[in-house]
Order: sequence, then structure tokens, then C-alpha cells
Amino acid sequence: MLKRILSAVPIIIVVALAAIFQSWVMVALAVALALATQFEIVRAFDRNGKPVTAYLSYAFAVVLAAFFAGFFILLQKGLDYTSWMPLMLLCAFVVLIMLVFIVSMFSKRHTADSVANTIFTFVYPQLFLALFYLLILGNIGDYCRMFVVFLMVLVPAMFSDTFAYFIGMAFGKRKLCPQISPKKTVAGSVGGVVGGLVGALLISMLFWGGKNLAGFMAAGAALGAISQLGDLSASFIKRSLNIKDFGKILPGHGGIVDRMDSILFCIPAVFILTIAGLV
Repeated sequence: MLKRILSAVPIIIVVALAAIFQSWVMVALAVALALATQFEIVRAFDRNGKPVTAYLSYAFAVVLAAFFAGFFILLQKGLDYTSWMPLMLLCAFVVLIMLVFIVSMFSKRHTADSVANTIFTFVYPQLFLALFYLLILGNIGDYCRMFVVFLMVLVPAMFSDTFAYFIGMAFGKRKLCPQISPKKTVAGSVGGVVGGLVGALLISMLFWGGKNLAGFMAAGAALGAISQLGDLSASFIKRSLNIKDFGKILPGHGGIVDRMDSILFCIPAVFILTIAGLV
């Protein structure tokens, strides 16, 4: 656990600096994150003999990062075209899916399975990241709110993971989902919900002046549960691909996708919670 915590520290620092300075660091981080996560997902499929049209998969990651960079630059210059971004992303997604079918039709190597695999690599994790970009861009004019939204994506999931680990170790007996993740327990899951609540409570108190405290606590509890679903979903994918981790770059965590699995599911949840006024 100590190794996991220590390896997470530099990640938190880099991401926090990117959010604080709202500079090219954020753009560079978005591009690096898109390519690194896509590399891990594509390699995971390849290692299990599941063909993927890799160059189209990477192209989709680059397109998403390029959209983010482009709209970010426009916002920095005082030009707000962010309302176009969802439509343009949807168009890019559809066009690239069409390209996957076209390429597969003229290739003896590709089958319907390879088409499905490639489209899956578009969705997980890139569409989740695209929604994260929209969250950041949508609040970039209000630094304080942007930072709070940013923290709500990360902190409740991290607190949930930590609380679930220690409470599960101390009190866990009944297994939560043994066929997918044998070590997770019901007690640990409850601890994870509490951890998410605590994380959101701290964000409200430290960065939002204690405003909307009940809303933040409810959102934190929800994110504590949702983050665990993200973790279990990643475990389900890895078991289906017969791999332990998506990568090895982070000691104690595995790959970048392994570290982000719970966070990915929190992104759409935070999007919905902000619309509902709980955050």
C-alpha cells in the first residue's frame, strides 16, 4: 500500500500543477494521457490475440487531445466555441467508426471481432477522457469552480480506494464480487462509500468555503460507490483479456489505466452531479 501511495504522489502533483496554471502543461498532459492510455489498452488486446486496428485507435486518441488543445487555445485568446465541442467530438467518433469498417472490409486480417475491439478502445477510456476535457473547458472561466470540479473527479475516488483497502483488511469477511475481484469485501465497499463522502467533505470545507455541504456529502458518497464500479469494470476487462494489469509504469498500481479505473467512472458522474446542483 505504501508503494501505491508514493507512486501516486507525483501524479497528483503534476495534474494539480496543470490545473492550477491552466497553461500548455494542461494541453501536454492531455495529449500524453490520451496516447499513454490508448497504448496500454491496445497492447492489452494484442497480448491476448485480439486484433485491433491500432493506428485508428491511436488516431482517435490524438483527435480527442487535439480538440481539447484547440478549444483550450481559443479560450485562452478569449474566443469561446466550447458549445461546438460535443458535436464535433461526436462527428469525429462516428467518422472514425466508419473508417474502422472501411479498413476492415479491405483487409483479410480484420474480422467483425477486430471491428468491435477497435471501437471498444475508442470508448474505453477515451470517451471518458473526452468528457473530462469538457468538464475542464466548461469551467475554465471560473478558476475556483474548475479546480473544485477537478478535485471531485479525483479525490473521492482516491479516498474511496484507501478507505476500502484498510476497512476491508480490518473487517472484511463477506466477499463483494469474488468472480471478478476476489479480494474485495462488502465491508471494504461500505468503507469506500464513507471514504468518498469524507473526500468530498474535505473539498467543500477547504476549497468551497463549506457551501452546499450536504450536496457535496451526498455527491461524495455516490462517487465512493461509483468509483468501485469503475474498479470492478476494469477488473472484468482484465480477466476477460487474461492479464493482471494494463501496464507496469506505476509501482504498486500497474499501468496508467489501472490507476485511473475508478476515476474514469467518476467523470460522467461528476458531470451529472454538477448539472443536478450537488457540486
